[in-house]
Amino acid sequence: MEKVTPPRCPACRREFVWQGNPHRPFCSLTCRLIDLGIWLEEGYQIPGETSSSEPALDDRVLQDGG
Repeated sequence: MEKVTPPRCPACRREFVWQGNPHRPFCSLTCRLIDLGIWLEEGYQIPGETSSSEPALDDRVLQDGG
């Protein structure tokens, strides 16, 4: 029988119990919020080309008078 290794939190790399954890795939609310902050500050980027046919969000806001 193989030993099952516990999952690791993607933020802090600590092992944690998966079952019953409301913060999955993170170990805690703190790690969830740290990851959210990185996304909000655009620290993560999804690879791909930007569409040149659609104006950037900043350009749309300026055109709409926002």
